[in-house]
Amino acid sequence: MMKPKEIRRQARISLEGNYFFAVNLTISLTLFTMALTLLLQSSNLAVSARSFDQALFWILTVIVTILSALLSVGLIRFLYSLCLKKPVVQPGMLFYAFRMQPDTFILTFVFRYLVSYIWFAPALYFYLQLPLAVDPTAIPPELPALLARVAACGLAALIPAVLCSLPWCLTVFVLLDDPDCSPAEALRTSRILMQGQYLRVLRLWLGFLPLYLLSLTSMGIGLLWVRPYFYVSMGHLYLELRGDRAEVC
Repeated sequence: MMKPKEIRRQARISLEGNYFFAVNLTISLTLFTMALTLLLQSSNLAVSARSFDQALFWILTVIVTILSALLSVGLIRFLYSLCLKKPVVQPGMLFYAFRMQPDTFILTFVFRYLVSYIWFAPALYFYLQLPLAVDPTAIPPELPALLARVAACGLAALIPAVLCSLPWCLTVFVLLDDPDCSPAEALRTSRILMQGQYLRVLRLWLGFLPLYLLSLTSMGIGLLWVRPYFYVSMGHLYLELRGDRAEVC
């Protein structure tokens, strides 16, 4: 069983000679995601005083999040093909999930987001109590306390959210291996593969934390290199676990 350090080494080997295309695909994904986000922000629904506009903003935010997740499947598919040593290069790669049972991917993403983001409900509750606009010369006395509650609840939710995401972190790879898998079967297979692997995967993820933090100093540009590195590492982890476990969908 490979240690996290060995998994990352295998990922670097797989990316040799393929980083240029991987980064280009990541840039395309980032641009698509940014365009959807900017389009939503330009609607000004978030700063509207009408309850309907606020509700519509959050509904559209969920839709944009799901669309971005579907686009990321195309990137993961290419990076997973590098793990298999069978690079897949074809037009419209980012739109793979839209062509191959998008409802299956959507249902699995919705489930995964719910079990992780539900922990941030208290932080969201206090966030929604924040004023839409603040006059710097007349700051409401309750504002510092609200901001502190948002930060405290968000930090408190981080650990359980990460732990709850662990059993389902291989779902996309399961669906890439078997597109005919149902959402329930894909989630079940990921959970089975992850049994007894939580600590090892956490160590693998923590190994990327310094790289992600370092990327912030470059205004996120470094993520264009770190993101493919992370997904290829997860692909190698999945291949190892798939070979060790007989029960797959």
